[in-house]
Amino acid sequence: MDREKILWLESIGAKEYPEPVKYTYIFPGFEGNFNLSERYINETPLEELKARYEKNYAFAKEAIELRKLKELNLCEKSHE
Repeated sequence: MDREKILWLESIGAKEYPEPVKYTYIFPGFEGNFNLSERYINETPLEELKARYEKNYAFAKEAIELRKLKELNLCEKSHE
């Protein structure tokens, strides 16, 4: 990769991963995804993977609810 691209990636705060993402998952209604590398999956016990998934689910669910409340609040203000 050329130096200009590297500098640009650094300027936007892009993060380099040590290996490619092998799997990704989303939660409907959540604007984002969760990435998993093959190494992470191989080195992490299944119970820990499940626990992380549940934490991510709770985070996504809260973010969705907060967005809905914000949208509702904005909608109500526009009708005042």
